[in-house]
Amino acid sequence: MIYHEFAHKLDMLDGAVDGTPPLRDRAEYRDWVSICTREYQRLRDDTEKGRSSFLNPYGATNEAEFFAVATEQFFDQPKLMIQHAPDLYRVLKEYYRQDPVKRVAPGVKG
Repeated sequence: MIYHEFAHKLDMLDGAVDGTPPLRDRAEYRDWVSICTREYQRLRDDTEKGRSSFLNPYGATNEAEFFAVATEQFFDQPKLMIQHAPDLYRVLKEYYRQDPVKRVAPGVKG
């Protein structure tokens, strides 16, 4: 829950609550929008069709909630994110400048 609310605060830094926090440059912005839009649409489609996802279906509410839910997953269960959405993991890793999968003990599902 803390990661979720933290993500909302980061998202608000540019004055818009749209699932895109301030990024370093246009290239990072293009990559972010491409990957996050694709994964958001996939989650919406899965949710609408009743399919399970590695992401909480609440993330299908809108782009801001998607970013917050993805942030939670990135820090709480990074291995699962790499398995199901490696590009999403990569853009979050670049944004946060963190690689949480390196902190997960061997044999742990997260």
